[in-house]
Amino acid sequence: MAVVFFIMLFFILILLVIVCSTIKIEIQKLRFLNNETDKLQYDYLMFLELRFLNHIKIVRLTLTPQKLKRLNQKVNLKEKLQKINLKEMKKDLPQKVKQLEKQLKIQLEQLHFYLEIGTKDVIITSAMIALIGSFVGILLPKWIKQYRHEKYKYKIMPVYQNQNVIKLSLNCIIQVKVIHIINIIFTLVKKRKESKKHERTSNRRSYDYSYEQY
Repeated sequence: MAVVFFIMLFFILILLVIVCSTIKIEIQKLRFLNNETDKLQYDYLMFLELRFLNHIKIVRLTLTPQKLKRLNQKVNLKEKLQKINLKEMKKDLPQKVKQLEKQLKIQLEQLHFYLEIGTKDVIITSAMIALIGSFVGILLPKWIKQYRHEKYKYKIMPVYQNQNVIKLSLNCIIQVKVIHIINIIFTLVKKRKESKKHERTSNRRSYDYSYEQY
């Protein structure tokens, strides 16, 4: 009985940690810059933390270009990304992003964002500035609980120089509850199973019809 009790207690504690834990993404440095040869240069420093009750740190991972390069060598991320069908994703991408954002219930604790962007076409540059500005303006009220001017600053500037230019600097802190991520994973798995079940049923019916003809 004592063994069963401790096993149950162990699983209850794990469940409690999962329900009450938060993933904290801290981007201390993220910079993109293209030079005169249009070669994109980038540098970043990110931290991923798993926190219990949003205060007790359980795990902390550091992400740098060097670590990502080593990870890419191990799992070959580039090859896996190439297998993704981007055309299929683009069809309902806006709807999926909106649904994902709603389910995750993201909290933005801090944001310092600066962007200069330009293209060889003035109309395209203006359209991109308007689109990015609208995107940021829509998301910020949803992600911020209590606004403080010193914690949330962003500036988006157009560059009209008849060339492709991008200068980006980002520092932010994002929080997502683990239970919301698990809920999304279960939903995706359930949909996938239902889709496979529907495919098997459809195939079976098509065979039935072919037999009836004979």
